[in-house]
Amino acid sequence: MLNIAVIGLGWWGQMHLRSTHEKSDKVAITAIVDLDPDLAQRTSNEFGIPVADSYDAVLADPAIDAAILVTPHSLHTDQIVAGAAAGMHIFTEKPFALNKADAERAVAAAEGAGIQLGLGHNQRYAAAQTRIKEMIDAGELGEIMHMEGNLSHDTLAEVKSWRHSADEAPGGGLWHMGSHYIDLFQHFAGPIQEVYAQVADRVIERDSAQALLTFESGATGYVGNVMVTAQTRMLNVLGSKGWVKATGPNTILVGMRGGEPATVELDPVDPVRANVEGFADAIAGRAAYRFTNQDMIRDVVALDAVATSLKSGRRERVA
Repeated sequence: MLNIAVIGLGWWGQMHLRSTHEKSDKVAITAIVDLDPDLAQRTSNEFGIPVADSYDAVLADPAIDAAILVTPHSLHTDQIVAGAAAGMHIFTEKPFALNKADAERAVAAAEGAGIQLGLGHNQRYAAAQTRIKEMIDAGELGEIMHMEGNLSHDTLAEVKSWRHSADEAPGGGLWHMGSHYIDLFQHFAGPIQEVYAQVADRVIERDSAQALLTFESGATGYVGNVMVTAQTRMLNVLGSKGWVKATGPNTILVGMRGGEPATVELDPVDPVRANVEGFADAIAGRAAYRFTNQDMIRDVVALDAVATSLKSGRRERVA
């Protein structure tokens, strides 16, 4: 059993607790930390998890094996470096880091200390997305031609956080939601080569953002987000032999050339818990983690290119 501390108890920190606490035979959440002591105590009362005094206190506790950082990504690198110095495995929420240099520094520290890194792009562990990846790897869809993803909602429209910062999220929802698909599409089709991005201020600042992607393989893609609309998700992958779309968390619709589209039902998965359990499996040597450290850097580099495109108004190559 991997004993984990959750650092940060906002919206998504609470989601980690609800997804994993007392629901896993691989992971136990044994400590929580937040800058707001009242929030930490309320959360402790609700879940029955002890409050640690600080992140430093967690790093000094030999009974804790790993930490989940649900903190702004501008803090991740220094927190990973501190975790590495303490020999603690670190799982960060996305984005992994603020920029390429920070991502590389975090990975260098982790690899130097021999710790496992985890990343909260949980879509790699979702049921529909896992099946789509299996279809791609088996060649069922042929050559991947184009991918489309939109993950929009208004949950965070009024929440004051890094998600509304021009420095930390210059593309608005492309950083906190669209980045899921930037990672997922590189998981599906390999590295992104070029991006063209745009952002608009309609109701609030940076409330609508989109990016067109070109991959080294020749595939193309689209990622979009609107922060002031009702919740909606869209994921389509189109190949030379057929297409597949996620029609729900546990269903996909498959259309092959010459045939009729068919719905496939999948076993339910909690992707948040599955991702953390995959992290635990990697630490225990039971299975390889679905992310490499280079994947984590590559996701940040793609976001760097999106930010550059937003400023230049042009297509930009991914460094």
